[in-house]
Amino acid sequence: MRNGGNEGCRILRKNSLILVKTILLSLLLMIPNTMVSGQNIHEEPMEIQLSNGSLNGTLAVPDTRKPCPVLLMIAGSGPTDRNGNNPYGISANYLKMLADNLAQQGIASLRYDKRGIGASTFRMKEKDIIFDDYVDDASLWVAKLRQDKRFSAVIVAGHSEGSLIGILVAEKEPIDGLISLSGPGDSLQKILLRQIAERQPQILAKSTEIMASLERGVMIKVDNPELQFLFRSSVQPFLISEFRYDPSVEIRKLKIPILLIQGSCDLQINELDAKALKTANEKAKLVIIKGMNHMLKNSPPNIKANIATYSNPNIPLAKPLIPAITNFVKQIDAKK
Repeated sequence: MRNGGNEGCRILRKNSLILVKTILLSLLLMIPNTMVSGQNIHEEPMEIQLSNGSLNGTLAVPDTRKPCPVLLMIAGSGPTDRNGNNPYGISANYLKMLADNLAQQGIASLRYDKRGIGASTFRMKEKDIIFDDYVDDASLWVAKLRQDKRFSAVIVAGHSEGSLIGILVAEKEPIDGLISLSGPGDSLQKILLRQIAERQPQILAKSTEIMASLERGVMIKVDNPELQFLFRSSVQPFLISEFRYDPSVEIRKLKIPILLIQGSCDLQINELDAKALKTANEKAKLVIIKGMNHMLKNSPPNIKANIATYSNPNIPLAKPLIPAITNFVKQIDAKK
């Protein structure tokens, strides 16, 4: 990410904790039928019951009588709900907006609350949650959608950390296509070190030491209060589990159609990440959307204005986003 001068550095320092929180995890909406831009969209609650809780989401189906393609939307890191929002200053509503826009194009979607978030209540502690739980949850949703006769094709669309989850789901479940939205091209530990070096260089050396231990699968005591949020003991099992995966290694294994979408104004994931995924899987289609940020919305180059979009649900999605997704999905559906 380019240095925005003294003002940019000040803004970065001020907002660094929020941005790092959105990369990490911590670890509703039951909406009736609605009308979006004059088109009827049927929305219904969806649920999967598990032994220790339930997964809950919203299925948005366009007004059509024939089978249509459906996207499973997987949210990014942190306590993110089905609409793409979380308590740490993210209220952009981008997943809800994506669902509404796709429905107008004849594409259904399922978006859901991550376990322990929103209506997806679970009887488990933070220390018991690992990254593979999220992969298993998404796999269950895929299986449910494939059983639904209303849908002609099932495509997974993962945002940010959800991109890696989607890649791993594609290794386990028979899906028809994969969409990576602002997906990392490096492992989580490399992404974190890159972001810490840019935004909190004063904790880089200690963070490097901690992550080296976690990479070996060894938990480490963290006394520094400045590092507690990132590396508290209850989150270390999750980090250990995710550190095992490299998105570029995993995406190389896939033989299905893949669409990689990346914005040029993304403060968290950059174009090099998207290009790394493209290099790993040469058949994947890469689309760089000029001016789009991590919230999938247009953003000025100014860092402060970019961050402001994270809490503004009224800013529309970047215009090229929906056509890129729609064309990809309909090409897959046409071949079914």
